Amino acid sequence: MAKTGRKKDTKKRDAFVERKLKSMSLEEKVGQCLTFTWRGNIVTPSTYEMITKLHAGGLCLEPYTLETCKNLYWGRSQIDPNFKPPKGYFKIAETYFNPTTPGYSITPEEYTEALNKVQKIAMSRPSGIPLHLTIDFEGDFKNDYTSGGIRQFPPPMGLAAIGDVRLTYQVGLTIGKQLSAMGITQIYSPVCDVNTNPRNPEIGVRSFSDDPKVCAKFAVALTKGLQDGGLVATAKHFPGRGDSGIDAHDELDVIRADKKRMHEVELYPFKAVIDAGIKAIMTAHTVYPAYDESMPATLSPRILIDLLRNELGFDGVIVSDAIGMAAILRRWPVPEACVLALKAGVDTILLKADDESRSQAFFRIKEAVETGELPKERLDDAVRHLLAMKYDQGLFEKAGKMDPNKTRAIVRSKKVIDLSLNVARKALMILRDDKKILPLKKDQKILVIEQRIPYAFLGKDSYSHTHMFCEAMANHSYNLILTDTAFHA
Repeated sequence: MAKTGRKKDTKKRDAFVERKLKSMSLEEKVGQCLTFTWRGNIVTPSTYEMITKLHAGGLCLEPYTLETCKNLYWGRSQIDPNFKPPKGYFKIAETYFNPTTPGYSITPEEYTEALNKVQKIAMSRPSGIPLHLTIDFEGDFKNDYTSGGIRQFPPPMGLAAIGDVRLTYQVGLTIGKQLSAMGITQIYSPVCDVNTNPRNPEIGVRSFSDDPKVCAKFAVALTKGLQDGGLVATAKHFPGRGDSGIDAHDELDVIRADKKRMHEVELYPFKAVIDAGIKAIMTAHTVYPAYDESMPATLSPRILIDLLRNELGFDGVIVSDAIGMAAILRRWPVPEACVLALKAGVDTILLKADDESRSQAFFRIKEAVETGELPKERLDDAVRHLLAMKYDQGLFEKAGKMDPNKTRAIVRSKKVIDLSLNVARKALMILRDDKKILPLKKDQKILVIEQRIPYAFLGKDSYSHTHMFCEAMANHSYNLILTDTAFHA
């Protein structure tokens, strides 16, 4: 395995960052700390103005819209009805597509060109700062780009089930090469949550294991592969959501582990990937009374500064989980939560919104800096982390210049295809066969029930579409009864 460590000589980088920082306006600094969502692959007026008017630091890539026409995220509005617009306030253009559009199939080569397009818009800004382009690509159903034969892999628990850390490194390396060739710069992976609660509604197979040492071993291997493949890896959800019994999209949970237990279990994989040189960490919308009795990790300086920065020695980029999740939104309006998160130590806020809350967040942060509520030094520190990350990736030179032909060569290579098939086969596990019906017999009629992955998450092409499992079974026998069931059934 190649070693992924911190760069030793940072003098040139640090000098560049300081020069760039001094040249930036307050508005450019505020925008740099916001990661908005770009859904689908159409550069709409909203997309253009997020980049040019709100000075977006990054875009989180998703294949679909949610409830844009209703201005909802997970069924809730992120707009603060009590927001008082400060002087100079404006709304950017809004787009009113119906849910789950536009999600048409786009090949990796075409997606490379689309990402080049948004980077060129960013690089044409007075600041000349490229975007960080982020994605969820954990494996299984948690992949936010699935079109055109992009090679997918099992979820973390599937990789750990194989038991081969070298193979996990190769998976990370391959994912990194595929995504970075398209121009994607950052991945929200690995999941470092130790899934000690078997009823956890949010993590489950997204975790490597319920054993912290297993989680650490495979998280380190995946991290090294992803970063050697050209991506910024992002460990999540700090300081650990494996023992949660509540989905943070729905409500705020409290994990009442003491500090000894936290260090032995929850923090163990995070400490391992920090030592391995991981470049980013995503926060958890969860309360940990051992460190802070009232504030979730995302909004807690005790957890992000005292624990993560000072005690564990992490010096990379701190990313918030989506700030509009109900765990936060039920208690703090989005604009206020953004200010609190930055004060607590977050460097970039993930704001998955398609509505006015984007402008509200931008202007509320700006106002907080102008009044001294958010120290200018804290904002500058956040921007430093982000600029350093982009410099280390070479984005100031290569953003917007990715070669679609290179993307095609990687995705279509026999080596990549063979690896994905090999890993998929090795990850298969028989959970139980109490009635000894395996192997299946061709003269035996079989009921095949396929779980429907939400349409928006599919590539909608021959590589990724509905009823793929039923199709594969029919290639072996027609003595079948085929049906499907809802994703959450």
